[in-house]
Amino acid sequence: MIHFTLLRVPVSIHPTLWLTLALLGRAFCITSLVDALCVMLFIIAGFVCLLVHELGHALVGRALGGGRPEVYLAWMGGDCTNEAARFTRMQGVLMTAAGPLASMLLGLAAFVALGLYIGDFAVAADWGSKFMLGYMPMESVQQFPPLAMFFFFFLIEICCWWTLLNLLPVFPLDGGQMMQGLMRSRRQMHGISLAVAVGLTVTFALFGLWLLAVFMVLLAVLNHQFYQQTSY
Repeated sequence: MIHFTLLRVPVSIHPTLWLTLALLGRAFCITSLVDALCVMLFIIAGFVCLLVHELGHALVGRALGGGRPEVYLAWMGGDCTNEAARFTRMQGVLMTAAGPLASMLLGLAAFVALGLYIGDFAVAADWGSKFMLGYMPMESVQQFPPLAMFFFFFLIEICCWWTLLNLLPVFPLDGGQMMQGLMRSRRQMHGISLAVAVGLTVTFALFGLWLLAVFMVLLAVLNHQFYQQTSY
């Protein structure tokens, strides 16, 4: 475990975070020093994105409800706890929304930095969109130091896809937690989360996105259990 304090928020990092980021960064495909460096850049970009995301929850939560927020990073994401805080229903929704907003702003900052580095925002948008869709923009490798470019690409990619995934209306993702704050019936919320998770499991499987499909299966099982246990 790694422990430190940032902006008066205690942060704890479990070793499983590095393992997950390494797997997502395709560490199992390393065949050269450049591949290894790219994996390291992916891990750093993923860590920065997740840390900023959780700090968004923590700082806005502290501003709205007080308390002593703490951040814990592990596996495929993180968790921000603040049991001493006191939130109204809408304050809780705003605190939850602050995480995706923070990661979106980080992705935007990375895009601006990429555009300034290249000197052309239109080209940066073209290359960034290709990279996020799985196409390697060979123009960037030929014209600029690839490792510097890859860091910008990874940061934009992770911030974009992580934010979109986290905003899905599936509990306990941020989208699901915001839905919980806006709905009166927890049972109905878990029912919607279950239906969405099952639908996404099938969709991801059809597109061969097996890691995301398995992730949605786990969330579907969790929401099915909560749905059966909740009476209102």
